[in-house]
Parts: sequence; structure tokens; C-alpha cells
Amino acid sequence: MDVKTSAVKFNKISISEKIKNSTEKIDARLSTLKLPPILKKTKFLAAITIAAVVIIIFATYSFSSGETNVPVYKVRADDFLISITESGELRAKNSISIPSPRIRGTLKIVYLIQEGTYVKPGDVVVKFDPTEAINELKEDEAALEIALSEKQKLEANHRSAKAQADAELKNAELSFELSKLNLEQIKFEAAIKQQEAQLQHRKNELAYERAKQDAASKEIIRNAELNKMEIEVQQKRQEVEKSKRDLDALTLTAPAEGLVVYETNWANNGRKFNVGDQISWGGMPIISLPDLSKMESITYVNEVDVSKVKIGQKVKVTLDAFQDSVFDAEIVNVARLGRAKDNSSNIKVFEINVLVNSTSEILKPGMTTSNKIIINQIPDVLFVPQEAVFEKEGEKIVYVKNGSGFDEQEVEVGEKSENYIIISKGLNEGDEVALIDPTIKLDEVETAESESSVNLPQAK
Repeated sequence: MDVKTSAVKFNKISISEKIKNSTEKIDARLSTLKLPPILKKTKFLAAITIAAVVIIIFATYSFSSGETNVPVYKVRADDFLISITESGELRAKNSISIPSPRIRGTLKIVYLIQEGTYVKPGDVVVKFDPTEAINELKEDEAALEIALSEKQKLEANHRSAKAQADAELKNAELSFELSKLNLEQIKFEAAIKQQEAQLQHRKNELAYERAKQDAASKEIIRNAELNKMEIEVQQKRQEVEKSKRDLDALTLTAPAEGLVVYETNWANNGRKFNVGDQISWGGMPIISLPDLSKMESITYVNEVDVSKVKIGQKVKVTLDAFQDSVFDAEIVNVARLGRAKDNSSNIKVFEINVLVNSTSEILKPGMTTSNKIIINQIPDVLFVPQEAVFEKEGEKIVYVKNGSGFDEQEVEVGEKSENYIIISKGLNEGDEVALIDPTIKLDEVETAESESSVNLPQAK
């Protein structure tokens, strides 16, 4: 016998002796305990230990099998909602709008009160660059001064012309009166002299009549010229007054108390107004003071889905900032005309007004909402997540859990919602269906998903 074999044999003997000694010690210890006789046998305890180990190993093997890793969904009967979910923005249904002034020239915002400020009547909310308006006022004032000077000059000329005309008329009148006296004096003179005097008198009479007519005509002309000049001065004065009003209009004040909300500047990619923006047209809304007692969410529905949307349909409105708060609402208006989704897209969208039926302090203008529009509600039907339905050889199937495995089950499907699909035939309430294909190993699914994500086209 070699040394190695002797060492092994010695070790086996030592181990056997140790086990024997340990067993004797356990028996001695058990004999001191008040236990039933069968439980004091070490062999019985060993059998129990072995059985427990086997159960643990079997349970561990069962729970580590691939089938238990398949997520399932328990089928239930409930009201099935067919809906469209679109994001929106809150605004007050009724509000006071503060528009830009309808004046000539360029309007550029140089001051804008902070959004969310609570203002009182008369508080300044917007100011526009006054440079152009000030220059316009100066030009109009200069034109008025020129017109007034021209009027004064014309009035002086008229006074001089009138004085000359009056003098000429007076001379003609005197000549006429002298000729009449002369006729009285020579009535006893020779006939020839009387005839000459009469002719001279007639001449003076005609001259006097002509002088009166000329004076009257010149007076009419002077009055017309003066009226024309007066109209021109009045126009210049009105232009000055308008320029002053335009200059004053460049400062907008709050007509009532309320919370300041910026309006959308559609001429600048649909963002809200800011300092430095130019106004595209007069009367463009810049700020609104909303009535917070009635709020609505403005959302936009794609042209493909707008035919499904009707006035009166129910909507569930969720605030992005408060996901736990859901408000009942309804559609109160659907736009008749669509518009481009943005400047770089040909997709048309239609504006939808969703009226919130309740009030809350957390509802603020400008908050982003998620609007779930209920298109249809089908009562008491079975439905499952869409990912639980698979297609195999042209048939719709699901995998129903059966103990530790899954049975393939053909089904008939109905309408779809955003995430679920109705099962009209093939399942019962309480069935559990797989949400992934249980016939494909998990590592194969992960590999397929990885390959799919690698082969996806890159976003441009």
C-alpha cells in the first residue's frame, strides 16, 4: 500500500470517527430534551433534512425557469374607452385682451411687465419704442407752425387788399354822388352841357356799380382763400393731436385688475411675446387678463383624427405638473379650418376648445395639459393590452397561462384604443395572458430587440 492510499484510508477512518462521535453527542443532547421518541432518532432527523433540501432545490429550480419571467395580464370585464390623447395649454375661457395700438409706423416692444404679475387698473403693462412717434410729432408740429405763419401772412395781405378795394369803392361812390350834384346845378344850363353832365353821371354810376361788384367778388375770394388756409391749419393741428395720441398709445395700461398672461406671437414661430418683438399689425393681442373662474384647454388634433372629434364629447384633463389631478371636461368647439402644424410641416391640425367643468387653485393659464378625448365608450367587455395579441399564420392568438406553462389560444378581436384591444371571443374573465411571446427565450428576445434597435434608421 502506497503512502497516498494510506493517507486516504486514514482520513476516511478519521471522518467516520468524527461523524460517530458527533452522532453520539447529538443523541445525548436529544435525550435530555422532552421530545417524542421518534424525534430523538438522528436517522429520522437526517431524513427530514434531506427532504427539506430536495423541496428547496425543486422550488428554486421551478422559480428560476424561464416561464415565470414572462409578464402576464389578468383579463377583466370593464367599460372600454376609445380615446385620443393630445397635449394642450390652459387658458381662461373669458379674459380681457390688451391689444397693440392701431397706429402708423413700426411697433417694437421695449418694456413688458412680468408674466404672472397681478395688476390694478392703470398699471403700465407694455411700452413700445417711441422714437419714430416722437419724430413724427415734431414733423407735424413744424408743419402746423408753417401753416399758421402762412395763414397770418394771408390775413395781412387780405387786410391790405380789402383796404385798397374799400378805397376804390369809396372813390367811385364819391364820383357818382358828385355827378348827381352836378346834374342839379346845370339843369338851367345849355342842353349840351346838361347832356355831357348826364353822360358823366352815367359813367360814374357804372364805375360805382363795377367797384361794388369788384369789392364783393374780391371779398368772396379772400374769404375762400382764408377758409382754405383755415382748413389746412386745422388739418395740421389734427395731425399734431393724432401724433400726440399715437405717442400716448405706445404705453399700454391695464383696464382692470387681473393676472398678466402673455399672448402668442404667431408671427414669431408661435412663441409668446417678449421684449424686442415687433408687432405685425395693429390690434394684435399682447397681454390678456384672464377670468380664472372658467378655464379651457386649447389643443390641436391631427387632420386624420379630427373627423372623430365632436362637440360635447367628454375629456379627461391631466396637468403635466400635477399628474394626480384629473379634471372632467368636454369639447365646446372644433375649428372648421385647419392650419399647418408648424412652418416646416405640411400636416394640418385643427384647434379644439376643451372646457374644464370644475375650478381649482392649481389651474393656471399657460399650464401644459394632457387631454384624453373619449371617442367612444363600450360597456362591460373583455380587453387586453395590444402587446398581448400576436399574429400567427394569419390568425390572432394569445398565450393563456396554464399552470407553469402557456397554451396558445386563437381569439377574435374588436376595436382598439391607444393601448388596449377588445377580445370578442376566445378568452374568459380571469384568464392570464402573456405580454411577450413565451415560446421565445428571453435571451433571444433581448437579442432581437438589440438587433432591431441597431438597424433602426438614424433620426435626421
